[in-house]
Amino acid sequence: MDYILYSYDFANLIINMGKTLKIVIVEDEPISSAYLKKLIRDTGIDHEIVAELDSIAECLIFFAEGTNYDIAFMDIHLGDGTCFELLNSLTIEKPIIFCTTFDSYAVEAFKYNSIDYILKPAKLEDINAALNKYWAFKKVDEDDYLGRIDAMMENFSAPNYKKRFLIRENSKLKLVNVSQVTCFYSDEGQTHLVDRSGRDHIIDFTLERLEDLLDPEEFFRINRKVTVSINEIHSVEDYFNNRLKIRLNSRFSMDMVVSRNRVKDFKSWLKGVS
Repeated sequence: MDYILYSYDFANLIINMGKTLKIVIVEDEPISSAYLKKLIRDTGIDHEIVAELDSIAECLIFFAEGTNYDIAFMDIHLGDGTCFELLNSLTIEKPIIFCTTFDSYAVEAFKYNSIDYILKPAKLEDINAALNKYWAFKKVDEDDYLGRIDAMMENFSAPNYKKRFLIRENSKLKLVNVSQVTCFYSDEGQTHLVDRSGRDHIIDFTLERLEDLLDPEEFFRINRKVTVSINEIHSVEDYFNNRLKIRLNSRFSMDMVVSRNRVKDFKSWLKGVS
């Protein structure tokens, strides 16, 4: 990703702004939150952490109250959903710096009031660069600011999702197109691909890595161990403990149960709502 470069000296910008930077941190992992706070301290800026939030529920309350702050550092995946649920529920006018493990949300993130997108583990220079952009944006009017955001978005190319998998069968190699995949599942430390014929293949990708490689409109991770293709879902029915059970078109016999904390996102995904 190409960023607009600024000639501003960071230390001079801080002095010229003449105020304590009020920061909100949205992060559900205590270690990541502590590390981010250390990096912010290491920049040497005068700042105050006005809130540390670890869930969508907490964020909805905090941002609805209108507490004064200047900027938010926000992880994308939280324990009870993604931050986009929050951003679609209310308007957050202050700038956001996204900090996440996943690079697949960059385009979506810049639809919101974002000035930077940092991949974990963040480095001190990443935080310095992001805050440098914040101070620079403070020196321009709103129209110019929105123009810069549009320019940033233009620099993103469409995501390049995986189209096929190379499978080894005995001494031979074969290709399986993503369109032929029914589901992926993990078992005893290995990840399996199941094709439409019901055949099972071991692949060298974790389910976590597949979340970055696969088109999120086509595939959904329904629980810790299973990711399914929307084209292979035959039916969905209620299941005990407020969960859902999926039946696939293939004869693959594994129980397909949507985790309770993913039911809401799963239903939105079925409807084609991001």
